[in-house]
Amino acid sequence: MLGFLVVDKPKGVTSHDVVKEVRKLVKDKVGHCGTLDPLATGVLILSAGKATRLSEYLLKQDKCYLVKGVFGYDSDTYDTDGSVRKEECKTIFKEELEATLSKFKGKIKQVPPPFSAVRIKGKRAYELARKGEKVELPEREVEIYKIELIDYNFPEFVLNVCCSSGTYIRSLVYDIGKSLGCSAIVSELRRTKIGKITLNETVKLSQLNKENISKYLLSPEKILPFPTLSLTEEPSFKRFKNGAPLKVKEKDGLYSVMFNEKFIGVGRVKNNVLKAEKVIL
Repeated sequence: MLGFLVVDKPKGVTSHDVVKEVRKLVKDKVGHCGTLDPLATGVLILSAGKATRLSEYLLKQDKCYLVKGVFGYDSDTYDTDGSVRKEECKTIFKEELEATLSKFKGKIKQVPPPFSAVRIKGKRAYELARKGEKVELPEREVEIYKIELIDYNFPEFVLNVCCSSGTYIRSLVYDIGKSLGCSAIVSELRRTKIGKITLNETVKLSQLNKENISKYLLSPEKILPFPTLSLTEEPSFKRFKNGAPLKVKEKDGLYSVMFNEKFIGVGRVKNNVLKAEKVIL
């Protein structure tokens, strides 16, 4: 088996729960290409069979989200899945919020939430936080490409956010509230895009069964963020398969390599020479 499955993850389950359900249907290796919080829904890319060797190419892609936040609440997880506490908060006017949002566009420093998958001395931060241990995570630089207010009815607000990989939307909402002098947490989160993959490519987990899952599997070249490079002759195919260099006309970069309209691996071109990075046959 070789392919990717783009699932519209339902609310209330972990990404690993989705992987386990799909694994039962395909009877092969299944992995995810970037997790979503249990509260979150939307685009979740799974790799199946030999495609699990390609997952690394999808982990660092830009992403877009629709997020609903609410002012006047605090939570240890920065969302409504945690221990939520109501806090006093002055009314925040739309103009104030929009002015604050503009400060978060571009490269910003951000501290991941205590309940996150970031590793601390070999342990996941959320594992330590669940034990009641104090979690101190270093800040990191992320980039917000787009942040726009879609709807606002104080204390609730809805944002459309596009950002770099590694951005925590829960931390973004927390920091927006902090900047306005009012606690804020995430109440709903929907991932709408990973790289070039949007909600239009997704299938609902409830729709899948053993009989139909194969028709929803997408060939790697349709998911990987690379242009295609087609080999047209058998000797070229054999050289690529055996790891030998090939002269090509394409510019430098990574490519989804095809032969006879079939995906055969990922190759890197440098100075008009193609070398295989991963051969998938």
